[in-house]
Amino acid sequence: MSGLSVKDKLGRAMGARANPPDIKRVAWEGLGFTRRTNPAGEFLVREVRGEEEICFHELPAWVWGLVGKDHSLEQFDAEAVCFLDLETTGLNLGAGGFAFTIGVGYLDSAGPVIRQYFLRDHRDERAALYDLAQFLEQFQGLGSYNGKSFDWPLLCDRFHFHRLSFPSLDRAHLDLLHAARRLWKGVLTGFSLKEVELHILNKARVDDIPGYMIPAAYVNFLRTGEVRDIHRILKHNQLDVTNLMVLARRMGEVFLGIEWCEFRQEVVNAADIFAWQGDFTRAIDYLETVLGGTDECDQRVLCSLARLHKRVGDYTRAVGLWQEAVIRDSSAHEPWIELAKHFEHREKDMEAALRCTLRAVETNQGRVDPRLQKRLNRIKWKLTRESSR
Repeated sequence: MSGLSVKDKLGRAMGARANPPDIKRVAWEGLGFTRRTNPAGEFLVREVRGEEEICFHELPAWVWGLVGKDHSLEQFDAEAVCFLDLETTGLNLGAGGFAFTIGVGYLDSAGPVIRQYFLRDHRDERAALYDLAQFLEQFQGLGSYNGKSFDWPLLCDRFHFHRLSFPSLDRAHLDLLHAARRLWKGVLTGFSLKEVELHILNKARVDDIPGYMIPAAYVNFLRTGEVRDIHRILKHNQLDVTNLMVLARRMGEVFLGIEWCEFRQEVVNAADIFAWQGDFTRAIDYLETVLGGTDECDQRVLCSLARLHKRVGDYTRAVGLWQEAVIRDSSAHEPWIELAKHFEHREKDMEAALRCTLRAVETNQGRVDPRLQKRLNRIKWKLTRESSR
């Protein structure tokens, strides 16, 4: 073995075949791919039509600011955005890791299109990225699922590695994973794309290759040239990208009206996002619907709704809600605090304010924090001053 070159020694150590398969001779056209060349080399690309009917033109641009909880997305044009999903050589990517399937979904006049790049091996990467960078120039933003943390940074690293320029699509990046966690916390126990598809979109995949098996399937292809699993990988990626577009629309619809919401907690979560934006009227409408639709309403909804009514100046409704909250659960802390504030400052009823403050102390497990102690002392002082008149 001493006469072997370093390359041969590495090949033997990695279990390389003496005669590796000629993967460039595979009939890629049978999988719908076109061989193209550019100044960076040869690569494979294909475009397939999505099986879903998807359109975004009925959704006003402001809903995307709510979906992404990001004011910069309030002018987000979903029809001028691409949706990105990668299949990679593994999640723990080192310097040699790369995306061997790049799926980009977008809408044209006839509906959704999924454009896919497939790397026959790492030598195709530069040419594929060169073409991808030019293709992405037409879009104004990016949609993904965990793409802010994984897909887009990985692509940027590979662009930098090959010293290629690329568009800054992350300036308008709608990451649907974070949006899903905000909209469906309390509804879902997990937020993988597969779980969201199943429970929110009511889509169950059939004969889909599991994501954790994809890197091994690609390694097997590199070793044997066998393309049997490549079709399944491409179909998996196609479904990922298509469902991202479907999911984006479903998220946008949540903010068009309560009738679009399927879950009670979804309405509550949407109200929180409206309140974040400063749209207290819509937030109140959503929560009042929740309150009116059931006899059982948790403290969080009652207190959230009371705070919103206080914010818009409807103190009568706010007090009624806080009183209802303590009737339902006298051990609740926040309602007693808010009632104490109301009776002290607005009603000028110091006796009622004192009772509420003492109850607040009780619900705080007897601990008097400095602010509560200050309130208690002030109210007692006011009562003493009144009695001395």
